[in-house]
Amino acid sequence: MNENKNVTERLNELLTVYDFNKKTLSQYLELPVNHIECLAQGNMEFLSNEPSERFRLFNKILFLYASATEDKDLKLSAFLKVLISYHGLSQKTIAKMAGVETNSIGKFLSDPPKHVSEEEKYKIAVTVMALRFFLKDCETAETGM
Repeated sequence: MNENKNVTERLNELLTVYDFNKKTLSQYLELPVNHIECLAQGNMEFLSNEPSERFRLFNKILFLYASATEDKDLKLSAFLKVLISYHGLSQKTIAKMAGVETNSIGKFLSDPPKHVSEEEKYKIAVTVMALRFFLKDCETAETGM
């Protein structure tokens, strides 16, 4: 399957299977809603021929699609690792903020992950989500993203 078809199919699936809001997609992809609809149908005539612009657009679509389809524990673990490695937060800090034992964070990060209760996983996920939201500005400022 070629890359263009793969991206348009994924976008179409976001719209039809996951009922993703077109206005939100429009803002996220920086395209008018009618272009979102055209792209989902495989029409790419309006796109720039500049490879870097297409790459940015296609990556954004594939990131959203992966968000819907990837293993949720794997994603949570990846975001948790960013907080630890990039932002320098300790497992102890995250555990305290989540209201769980530090060993629960360690279990979740182990390879393969060890069992963590659904309640603990929920608390970790909410904490990680909030921290990533608030610290995202630091990533943008430091990396120039």
